[in-house]
Formats: sequence, structure tokens, C-alpha cells
Amino acid sequence: MRWSPSILVQVATLALTTLVLGFALSLSIVLLTPTPAPVRMTVRDAARILGGERNGAFGLTIRSAPPALPRVVEVEASLARMLRVRPDQVRARWLDSDGAGKGKATGQSVILVGDRTLLVDSGAGSFRMRFGADVRIGPDVEMPAFEAAVRQDDGRWRTVTPTDRQLGAWRLRLFVAFGLALMLSAVPVWIAARRLSIPVRNLAESAALSDLVSQPPFQDDGPAEIRAVATAMNAMHQRLADQAEERFQAFAAIAHDLRTPLTGLRIRAELVPPGERERIIQDLDRMAAMIGDVLGFSLIDRHRLRPQHTDLVAFLTAIRDDRRSLDQDVDLAGQFDDGWAMVDRPLLHRALDNLIDNAVRYAGNAILSVEDRDTQVCIHVDDSGPGIPLNNVGGIVAPFRRLEPSRSRATGGVGLGLAIVDRIAVAHGGRLILDNRQPHGLRATLRLPSRSLA
Repeated sequence: MRWSPSILVQVATLALTTLVLGFALSLSIVLLTPTPAPVRMTVRDAARILGGERNGAFGLTIRSAPPALPRVVEVEASLARMLRVRPDQVRARWLDSDGAGKGKATGQSVILVGDRTLLVDSGAGSFRMRFGADVRIGPDVEMPAFEAAVRQDDGRWRTVTPTDRQLGAWRLRLFVAFGLALMLSAVPVWIAARRLSIPVRNLAESAALSDLVSQPPFQDDGPAEIRAVATAMNAMHQRLADQAEERFQAFAAIAHDLRTPLTGLRIRAELVPPGERERIIQDLDRMAAMIGDVLGFSLIDRHRLRPQHTDLVAFLTAIRDDRRSLDQDVDLAGQFDDGWAMVDRPLLHRALDNLIDNAVRYAGNAILSVEDRDTQVCIHVDDSGPGIPLNNVGGIVAPFRRLEPSRSRATGGVGLGLAIVDRIAVAHGGRLILDNRQPHGLRATLRLPSRSLA
């Protein structure tokens, strides 16, 4: 038996591995993706856009009102000079102050201190700081992002604004990187989860294929929890099999013991006057047939299938010929599909005999056909009788269930014919379907898998 860690250990390991892998990927993305510098712009940039030049980094809109307060008169003055308009026709305001406190080693820099704008002239080993009336910002001095507008002749304001002020492109790249990391981590997590589910799936498949006559079907393999469940289910399977065997043995013994008094009663019935003798013998024969049906029904679950690859058309043809030799109106449909299936031939023959007996008894005829449906093959037994009331179609296959009056004990058996057919179909991995035909008649269908039995 191959050792496997418990489900608790595997789930905890998977969760911890996923957490560590996700954290490592996230940390790698953050460390390897450089943070972009805050948006910087110049007065010349704003003047070009306001003058009609197109640039994807800036947006130009026409508004009925100027930018909101507070105003930045230093930028307004520089922009008015660039546009050659009066200062009162220009408005500007700061949008961001992030990174505004960092100046250049040489040249001019703009630094924001609270609501005050400082102009710093840096040189080799010295700098000069100015503000207020002394600030005269050059057109190419890089500054924090600002919004600027110039008034048009119609009184509206032509306004320029940076389009990526919130670093949308950088954030989009991060989202894409995180998405790719999620996809990459999902593959090993999926593989690990699939491996974890295999023992549970195998246990479910074993349960679906098990029956009382099989050996303990549940493999004692896999994680500790699965081994414990398999051991418990094997023990339960054995208890059920033992109980079923005890009941079958008791029933078989009763059925066997009943045959002896029935035989004695039949012998004594020969001494009864002719009229009564025939009725007594008929009753005894029916009792013997009922005992045989019940015993046969109970034996189906104990029968081990011996499937053979069978040509169903040839199989039905042989059954048709046997029935015709008994002067029964049984025929094959005019046109039908070829069909092959893995079936236990004696069991399938018995199921079809029951269906044909019902059709001949209640309708006087039976028509056999085969329908191939890729993974399934259907054997149809049609008749032209009265059919079955719709409210009885679902329960008629239950053991000991009969329809009245047409399927009473006087004309039928103990009510196990269709139940036996249904058990045989289920044993093959299929099912029995009953459906009324139009305008009258009944169709009994044995739907069987066309693939090989496991």
C-alpha cells in the first residue's frame, strides 16, 4: 500500500504554498515594476495645447467657467507671456503637489510649500530662492501638474489638463502583471487540487460500480482519511452482503421446501373429479410459476455478468424465429439500425422474453427493433395493445406491481416480469423505459451502453 499524507496535511500544504507563491509573485511585481515619477509639465506644454497642438498626454476642453481656486498667479503670468494675452485672461491652478519639493542640481525648479510657490535658481555650489513678485517662471521649467485655461472671445475657457495625472497606464500595467501572475500560479494550484481529489473520485467510482456479490470494492489506498472511509465502507459492504446472503438462503430454502408439498398436492389432485382437478392443477401450476419468478428475481442480484460482444440484430432475429416457431406474432421492424453491445446473453434473452411475453399476452403481437445512439444502443419492443395509463408508467416496474384489470393475476403473473427486466437493464449499466405509442400501443425500450462494461 502506497503511503500518502492525510487530506488535512495536503490541504494545509496547498493553502500555505498558494499563499507563499502569491506573496512572492506580488512582491516581485512591486519590486521589479519601477514607480513612475509624478507627472511634470511646463508652461510651454500648456501653451502649445492651448494653441491647438495635439498631444496624447494632455486633454483640451472648452468650459463655461475657469479652473477652480486657488489661482497660481506665477504660472498665469508666464503663460500669458507665452500666449501674448493679458494676465486676466489666463487662469491656472495646481493639480498635484507630489514630488514638488525636489529641485534640480542646476537651473530653475518650482517647489510648493503650502500654498506658496517658490522658484529656485540652482548653480554650482549655490542657489537662490524667490517667491511672490520676484517669481518669473521660464517656459521650460518643469513643474508639478497644473490645469490652465485661457478665455476665448465668446467668454468660454479653453482648458488644458494632463490626461494621465492619476498614473492610469502604470496602474494598468500592474493589474496586467498581477493577472498574469494569477494565471501562472493557478496552473500548479489546479494540478495539486486535482491530485488531491483523485482518491475521492476513485472512491465514488468504486461505490457506483459496487454490488452485494462483488468482492470488497473500495481500495484501501490514499490519504489516511480515505483509507479510513474505504475500510468502513468495505466493512459495511460485507455486513450487507452477509445479511443479503442469509435472507436469500432462507428464501431459497422455503422455495425449495414448498416444491415438495406442491408436488404431493398435484399427485393427489389426480384423484379429484375431472372438473375440479383441472382447476386445482392450474392453481398449483400458477403457484409453482410464482415461486419460480420470485426465486429468479432474487437470483439476478447474485448473478455475475459474463458480457460478450453481441450483434443485437442477429440476436433479435434468432428470438423472432424461435417465437414464430411457436405460432406467435413476433416480427422485426422494417428498417432499423445495426447495433453491438457488451451483454450477458442469457440475461438479455430473459429480459426480452419477459417483454415479448407481455406484448403477446396483452396485445397479441410484438415488433422488435434496434436503434444505435453512439454511446448507447436501444432495443425496442413495440405492441399495438391498450398501453399503460400515464399515472402508472413510472411505478409499473416496481416488484409485485400489477395493473388492474387487464394485468390481473388471472391473466398475468406475480408482478415481477418488468421488475426483472429493469434489474437486468440496471445490471448492464442501462435502464428500462416504458412509453405509450400513438395512437395506441406500448413501447418498452432497453437502453444499454454500447461501450465495453467495466
